[in-house]
Amino acid sequence: MFEVFTQIGYLTFALIISKSDITRRIISNKSLLFFAIFSVLLNIKFLGLTFLISFSLATCLLIAIHIIFSGRIGSGDLKLFWVMTIWSPVFLEWLVFFAWAWILGGIFSIASSLYSRRFSASIPFAPFIFLAFLASI
Repeated sequence: MFEVFTQIGYLTFALIISKSDITRRIISNKSLLFFAIFSVLLNIKFLGLTFLISFSLATCLLIAIHIIFSGRIGSGDLKLFWVMTIWSPVFLEWLVFFAWAWILGGIFSIASSLYSRRFSASIPFAPFIFLAFLASI
């Protein structure tokens, strides 16, 4: 029963946040805060030293990405990746899901460009983040 609640909650937040990202290209801090609280409450037993190390490494990586790409990647997407460390508290596991999100987003971007015959620099990335991390729930 708990697993069903976890999956329904995760999918609900995934739909709410993804819809906002698709329609307005914005991931609201309020939605992320509620998702983070929900995530902590459901995964509190996994949040130990391993999580703190993973959280620290993910934070360093996300800050580096923000600096390197100088704002071309939305801060909401980076914060969503940050919250996802709660769902995947082992850094190497988180890194695999992180890579899958980029691969899925890249495939979508290429397919979208080929279909519409024009390149759009902005894609809604939240759906691909949630999809990539789906295996972690």
